[in-house]
Amino acid sequence: MPSVHDLTQQAGFVFEAEVEQLGASTASGFPATSETAVVRVTKIFKGPASLAQFAGQRVTVVLQSPVSLKAGQSASFFTHGLHYGEGLVVREVGNVPPEATMDSQVNSAAQAGSDNDLTQRLAQADLVVTGVAGAPKKYVADPTAGPRRISEHDPDWWVSTIKVDSVEKGVHSGATKDILFPHSMDIAWHRSPKVKEGDRGTWLLHNRDQYSKSVPSHAVVHPLDFQPMAQLERVRALLKSGQ
Repeated sequence: MPSVHDLTQQAGFVFEAEVEQLGASTASGFPATSETAVVRVTKIFKGPASLAQFAGQRVTVVLQSPVSLKAGQSASFFTHGLHYGEGLVVREVGNVPPEATMDSQVNSAAQAGSDNDLTQRLAQADLVVTGVAGAPKKYVADPTAGPRRISEHDPDWWVSTIKVDSVEKGVHSGATKDILFPHSMDIAWHRSPKVKEGDRGTWLLHNRDQYSKSVPSHAVVHPLDFQPMAQLERVRALLKSGQ
């Protein structure tokens, strides 16, 4: 049986709920089957802010087969979103009996997963610096580089000059560092850092984007590539542990 840690790593929405009805559905566009159950959420342990409203609400869970839960039984459900419409439907990756320490177990597992993701991103970075961002402006490519093909998912590079406080990884000797970031809100880039004047923190700089394509200069392209200053000691600890 998978552990709470493993289930938390796999699930995007984790909550405690009481089973109200088996073989039922709350969503008009998602028919009930022998594997669906309507449950009432009593506590949310992990999930996006958009699902916080479902505390105390009824949702439909597509249970794993064979179904062993019964009406009136409570469990901690580890799930992924499946259907959003007139009623929320989630698919179960596992469930366990309620425990008083479930909140701390899920938080611990989620933090471990977050640390692992950031450690990998730090390992991939060419340069990691701390500092404050200057006013961004549109990036103008070197005219000697020749014409550049523009795709439908063009990042629309902008540039900001970072006043460097410290170098945490790599080599950089200047007082400032120009960094690029995708200004585009296209689906390929909407979650990448959008640098604003005065942003201060740790910058994970890469010479390739998240699709492994080369970029014109060091850039922040992934949601984890900017960390607020409050995360500096965590970044330093993860850099040390990753050596």
